Amino acid sequence: MVMGYKVFRTGVGALDEMLGGGIIEDGILLVVYNTGSYGWALGVEVFKAFLSRGWYGVVTDYSLPYSILRKYATAVRFALQTLGREDRLAVVDVFGSVNGIQPREPFVYTLGRVDGSTFLPKILAIYKKLIEGRPRRIGLAVTMDGFVEVFGEDTGMRILKKNMALKESYPRSEGEEVLNVFLINRDRVSPRFLSWLSQYAEHIVELRPTERPGVENMHVVKSLLPDFEPSTGIFRFKKGRVEILPTSRD
Repeated sequence: MVMGYKVFRTGVGALDEMLGGGIIEDGILLVVYNTGSYGWALGVEVFKAFLSRGWYGVVTDYSLPYSILRKYATAVRFALQTLGREDRLAVVDVFGSVNGIQPREPFVYTLGRVDGSTFLPKILAIYKKLIEGRPRRIGLAVTMDGFVEVFGEDTGMRILKKNMALKESYPRSEGEEVLNVFLINRDRVSPRFLSWLSQYAEHIVELRPTERPGVENMHVVKSLLPDFEPSTGIFRFKKGRVEILPTSRD
């Protein structure tokens, strides 16, 4: 507990220390990366870590057909399909919904026809069904640039602001523990949208490429925990695994 808030350690290498202790309750970890980056794997690694401790996972897929989502999961040694069939996670397939693809797995949910005005009530209804009786849960948004591609930046910002307003109006029940990981490719959104989204994220990690494939510069630029100091490190991806090597405090 820090200043009245629970803080949850990810257990992912040096990430917790770099964040100032972990991820704050009901917080967003925003992972920002470039085209060709494996930065998205860091967000998946955090998601996996909480599932391994018994949390329930909800993947909201804006970007990929489910068959390709599975391949990305395989690349980072994430047993997406197995966990889904064991009722330890669900996939909300927004990509499939807007493209008329019917799910083939019982843990994959679609919304039917959606647009900017119907998306939020439909997805909140599915979330309500999924989280019932599951007080400890973590969400993974794949990806927020895909969200923008579906709805556009201005409509997307209105949807997200409305969702935040609803959360303020209906606070979570005592005992609920909720976290969210947002993935975003900065090359696919405007600086304006990324700046707007960043102000609402409690924690931000940015990955930038180096000349060495699989090796990226990692910058932990924001955390709303009092022990946080901005810091840099080296992020490595090899054979489906990630490694974080802290280098300095900024």
